[in-house]
Amino acid sequence: MQKFKTLLLREWMQHQRGWLVLLALPLLLVVGFGLFGQLHFDMEDGQPDLPLPMGAWAAATLGTAGLTLLLAWAASLIQAPGLARRDMQDRSIEFWLSLPVSHSQSLGATLLMHLVLWPCLALLVGVAGGLLASLLIVSKLFGIGAWFSLPWGALVPALAMLVLRLMLGMVLATLWLSPLILGTMAASAWLKRWGLPVVVGGIVGGGLVLEKVYGNPIVWQTLQLLGERASQALMVADRSGGGPKGLVIHSDSDLEGVLGIVPGWLLHDAGSALAQLASPAFLAAVAVAVLAFGALWLRRQRGA
Repeated sequence: MQKFKTLLLREWMQHQRGWLVLLALPLLLVVGFGLFGQLHFDMEDGQPDLPLPMGAWAAATLGTAGLTLLLAWAASLIQAPGLARRDMQDRSIEFWLSLPVSHSQSLGATLLMHLVLWPCLALLVGVAGGLLASLLIVSKLFGIGAWFSLPWGALVPALAMLVLRLMLGMVLATLWLSPLILGTMAASAWLKRWGLPVVVGGIVGGGLVLEKVYGNPIVWQTLQLLGERASQALMVADRSGGGPKGLVIHSDSDLEGVLGIVPGWLLHDAGSALAQLASPAFLAAVAVAVLAFGALWLRRQRGA
C-alpha cells in the first residue's frame, strides 16, 4: 500500500504546477467578473424561479465548481493518451523497472490519480472556491447580510449530497467511457504518435464502411450508447420525471422545501445510475477496457 501511495504522490508532484493553475483559474475568473463586471438581477420578466440572493449564490457556487470540474476532467482526458508512453519517452521506464513495483500498480496509480482522484479534488476545490465567490458576489449585489441569511440548514445537506453524487457520477462515467480512454492509451503506447489518429481513423472508417456498405450503423450506435450512459451516470440517471424539477419557488419557505427533497432525489438518482451497470452493454465496455489495460501492461513490460 505504501508503494502505491508513493506512485500516487509521484503523479501529483509531476503535474502539480499545471493542476494548481487549473484549480485557481475558474475562481479568479468568477471573482474577477463578479467584482469588476456588470452584474444585474431584476424581475422584469416576472417572478424568478429562485429568490434573487439564492440565484446569485447558485450561479457563483455551482458555476465555479462546474467550470473547475470541467477543466480538470478535460485536462485528464487530453493527457491520457500521452501518459501511456511517458516513461518510455524520458527513459524513466528503466528506473521504474528496477524498483519492486509491479506494472499493474504503476498503471493503476496513474489511471486512478488522473481519472478519479484529480477530478474529485478539483470538484472539492471548485465548491470551496465557489462559496467564496458567492460571498463576494451576493454581498456586492444585496449586502453581506443576504449571504448569511440564506437557508444554510437545508442548503448545506443538499450541496454535500450534490458533491457526492457528482463524485460517483465521475467514476461511473469514466467506467462507461473506459473502452475509449484505455483503448486510445493502448494505441498510443504501441503506435506512439500514430496511436490517436489510428483509433479515430479506425472508428470513423469502420463506422462508415459498416453503415454504407452493409447498412449496419453499429459503430455510431455504440458511441451514442456510451455517451448517453456516461452523461446519465454523471447526473440525472433517473429520467422518470421525478425530483425537484418543475417545482415553483416563490418564497424562502418554498426554497427550503425544495432543498429538503434534493438529497433524497440525488440518492435515488445515484441508485438509478448504479442500476444501469447491471447490463450487457456495461459488461462489454468493461471487457474491452480490461483488454486495453492488458495491452498497456504488456507494452510496459516490454518497455525496457
